[in-house]
Amino acid sequence: MRKWFTLAAAAAALGAALVVIVDYGEDTEESSEALEAYMEAGGIERETLSEEEMVSLDPLDGVGSEPGMQAPDFSLPTLHEDQLSLADLEGDYVVLNIWATWCPPCRDEMPDFAAFYEDYKDDGVHVLGLNRTATEPGIDAVRQFAEDFSIPFPVIIDEEDVVEDLYSVYVMPTTYIITPDGRVAMNRPGYISYDVLEEQYLSIREQYEDEA
Repeated sequence: MRKWFTLAAAAAALGAALVVIVDYGEDTEESSEALEAYMEAGGIERETLSEEEMVSLDPLDGVGSEPGMQAPDFSLPTLHEDQLSLADLEGDYVVLNIWATWCPPCRDEMPDFAAFYEDYKDDGVHVLGLNRTATEPGIDAVRQFAEDFSIPFPVIIDEEDVVEDLYSVYVMPTTYIITPDGRVAMNRPGYISYDVLEEQYLSIREQYEDEA
């Protein structure tokens, strides 16, 4: 079932999101439940999370999405039908962005991810866009979105919401930065701009390499 998601705090953005969900959702009752959960949670504004909760390189035991934990591995197809495994990218930095076509902030931030990829693709960093395909009206909507935004990095297809469970995704979009040793260094729910993404990546990289 589609879980609740985050938007910019403005009421207008929330209203726009509702329209998109109702248009794309296969079940309006399910969409209503998602909206109700969002409202009960008070909107999940980012200010409720401290920087320490979103970013950390201190190692933690176990596998999970909490900063410091070993990032859960997954192997899923891309839009080009090849299989991509997170474990295959160990040794490099990974920026993992989880999104959906019906999510307005996902659309707003996608050009920034494309620009970040172009700027850092030769810097030992991979950008992965993981689409929650299980929540989409069909694969054609994902293909159209990727075409509209000229997404230059791999678009991963998750038709069974595998990563939602592995990474305990409860906000759309959510972005993770994973270090070369395979640990989550950043788990940031909600919209992220180019400037913030770049700042976090460079800070994490500097700290990781200082400690190596």
